[in-house]
Amino acid sequence: MEDNYSGITEIQPLSPQKKQEDDTNTRQEFESASGEGLRNRKHAATSDESDSNLNVNGNPTIKKVESTPNVFFFWAFFVGIISIVTLAFVIFSSLIRPGDEKTEFLSMPPDLRSHYSKGKMIKVQIGYERNYIQMFVRDEGPRDHAETVVLVHGFGGSSYSFRNVMSMLASRGIRAVAPDLPGFGFSDKTSLQNDREWSGFIGRVRDVYLEIKEKGLFWAFDQLIETGEMPYQLPYKKTRVTQSYQVMQCGAEELGRSLGQVIESLALGPVHLVLHDTGFESGAIWAASNPLLVRSVTLIDATPHRPSVPLWILKVPGLSGVVTHLSFLQLGLFKICCSRAIDSSAAEAHGFLLRTKNAAKAIVEITNRANFSFDFEAWANADQIKEVPIKILWANEWSKDWLREGHLISERLPRAEFVSHSGGRWPQEDVPEEITEAIAKFISTLPPTVRTITEEPLPEHIQRMFDEASHDDHHSHHNHQHDHHDGDHGHSHGSGYMDGYGLGHGGWH
Repeated sequence: MEDNYSGITEIQPLSPQKKQEDDTNTRQEFESASGEGLRNRKHAATSDESDSNLNVNGNPTIKKVESTPNVFFFWAFFVGIISIVTLAFVIFSSLIRPGDEKTEFLSMPPDLRSHYSKGKMIKVQIGYERNYIQMFVRDEGPRDHAETVVLVHGFGGSSYSFRNVMSMLASRGIRAVAPDLPGFGFSDKTSLQNDREWSGFIGRVRDVYLEIKEKGLFWAFDQLIETGEMPYQLPYKKTRVTQSYQVMQCGAEELGRSLGQVIESLALGPVHLVLHDTGFESGAIWAASNPLLVRSVTLIDATPHRPSVPLWILKVPGLSGVVTHLSFLQLGLFKICCSRAIDSSAAEAHGFLLRTKNAAKAIVEITNRANFSFDFEAWANADQIKEVPIKILWANEWSKDWLREGHLISERLPRAEFVSHSGGRWPQEDVPEEITEAIAKFISTLPPTVRTITEEPLPEHIQRMFDEASHDDHHSHHNHQHDHHDGDHGHSHGSGYMDGYGLGHGGWH
């Protein structure tokens, strides 16, 4: 067969074996190219990652690995925090919140409970237009022909601090009376007062609210059904006057007036007045107004402007509750500020009286109304006090500053006898024997008290009641005689007004 030289190349078909070899070679070349490209891309990515992990100084940096947040852990943490805060709030609230009266009485320290059982309550009126309140008074010693001492505590104190002095004075034949001023100790710390009156639309809404609160929501619903109108759309007819118990609001003059009412109610005057700490101002005001009822005045570390108990603690919300509830804080407070020799039981009793319901609020309110600029010298030189014997008992080992305060007061009262004692700001707790001896000795140097008992005429309505009762008794006796003569021995006496008012034999005992 001859070759064709016309320029056309004849393509010879590949054999099956040759074709398989070519396909194998092509696939191997593609795979090798693909692998090399992949390796090049990985190397480039590795290089880029390495470069990105280098800081500006060329040093490697640590790359943070992002993780998916755990929702369960977040809610568990949140619930745990809320539980801890709630538990702390409940514990703190139970710690500083006073309980009811029954719980308070049962938790009262034994020594304080004994002091309370030996006293009584007396009604007084701290203001001319105010309701009556009750004052706690402890009275010890002989009643007839005995010298009478009235012991007045300062702000933050109570009659409990004089318990030992009272017993010692009573053993010496001296009558000792110690009241709790309003707002302190066991005396009332709140008084019933008229609420603020609201006028206009606000007053109408408030009155309707109080009426719904009193009669209930069903009454309001009935009003809506019967009248077709809401209660607040009813005509405004009258102003509702409501009363509620509010914290005691009184100053030194009101406290002095209440002290005078106690002295008058128990017929104590004339009395030897013993004023301690910031109780001086109240007693001094009453003494200046009633000089004929004052035999002498004894000042025991008395000052109107430097109370021994740091009352600012009671003004801080929550702090007063913590301090007066924790025993070691109570003891530390009274040892630092009042008495270095006070024991834990006495400190617990004083702390109990400070943490009772509304005690801190009442003390703060009374302190804010106190006159800390009371003029000692003007009071001592007043015509009513010039003839009243005065004695000063002052701590000489408490501090140099406090001793200097005592000498300044002594200079303002030049005719007063100045005697130092070895106790603290509350010497009745530190050295009750020393204080009792000083008071008794001072009283013994004075002429005996002469009490004149004057019979005052009975009020007209009381006298009329007695006259009517006597007439009824006479009439009943006359009927009894007639029945006796008739042979009827049945005794049917008329009771009359005497028994009806508890003044006869069937009355109170």
